[in-house]
Amino acid sequence: MDKKGRYRQWLRLLSLLLLALGLANLGKAVVAARYAALLPNLPMTVPWGYWIAMGTLWGVVLTGCGVALWQRRPWSRWATLAAATLYQAHVWLNHLLFDASDYARQTRPRDLVLSALFLAFVWGTLNWPRVRNLKRTRNL
Repeated sequence: MDKKGRYRQWLRLLSLLLLALGLANLGKAVVAARYAALLPNLPMTVPWGYWIAMGTLWGVVLTGCGVALWQRRPWSRWATLAAATLYQAHVWLNHLLFDASDYARQTRPRDLVLSALFLAFVWGTLNWPRVRNLKRTRNL
């Protein structure tokens, strides 16, 4: 495989990862809406509406970034870098503010490693010189 094919392969893999994350967040929003209907009086640290709204927001944003990156839109690189970084910041804000169980606190080191790997993959892939010039090289 030539260099051009290798870059394209990694970019497609990143696109699919973002698409999967986006669809998972949309699924999370649907499940939260279902639980909100079934368990409206369940005591929680955050209301159901928050989880529905955040799942929908991140689902749309990450799915949009995945599709735009797959299509190699000129703005997709910066949008993906911003979305992935803000998504992880939001995930960690939720961990620090709303984790209520001991198990959730025990898994923080693992979650930190997974977040770091995700961000390293996103930033590493999107900062390759050939990918960085996405606007100029549509036929990457």
